[in-house]
Amino acid sequence: MTTKDEESSRTEDILVVYASQTGNCEQAAQQFCAKASERLEKKKNVNIVARYSTMDDFIEQKKCEWPRLVVVMTSSYGVGQAPLGGYRFRAFCDALLDETTTTTPPMLSSLTYAMLGLGDSMYTTFFENPTTIDDALTKAGATRVGPLGKADASSGKQLEVIDEWMEGIWSELEKVVYDTTPPTDDQMQDMITSTQAYCRNLFPDLYPTSDNKNK
Repeated sequence: MTTKDEESSRTEDILVVYASQTGNCEQAAQQFCAKASERLEKKKNVNIVARYSTMDDFIEQKKCEWPRLVVVMTSSYGVGQAPLGGYRFRAFCDALLDETTTTTPPMLSSLTYAMLGLGDSMYTTFFENPTTIDDALTKAGATRVGPLGKADASSGKQLEVIDEWMEGIWSELEKVVYDTTPPTDDQMQDMITSTQAYCRNLFPDLYPTSDNKNK
């Protein structure tokens, strides 16, 4: 009889999307991806592939090719705005929050994510961007696992908080990888196609059609 560990191998893709003004989120994304295989490969038949991308590259270059599991790392800049690399993604999230209609199933219902926010509490809007993104993903049907990480630069312990959040999130991600049933290929493709269509309407310069190219 074939045991679960002897079943055919599978690959679990994890995407870390980040936006960073000072480089701290990029560094955290790199650190996460470097450790992911070691921390999450608990069975021989599961291959963990973790990669990172800026939020805007995910929309512009990767064309919203969601995996089922995403880790979001971002700070705020200015008065609660997105930092470098997160402008389009924030606009996408703002649009989701402004939506008055819903789809069935919700657009991101096949997405599971973890979220780490960075900021500086000397500014009143220091956590507005991470909160906005978290609220938007949830409204669109995505499921967050683990706590919403809150790494405050003014605490003097921002790097420690990042390390503590990362240490605590592995067990939550492990449950997703091994204890939940993945969405079907059709469900994943529907989520990707729906997101692409939404972003095409939101950003007319993205994914030009052949008609646009010929003009």
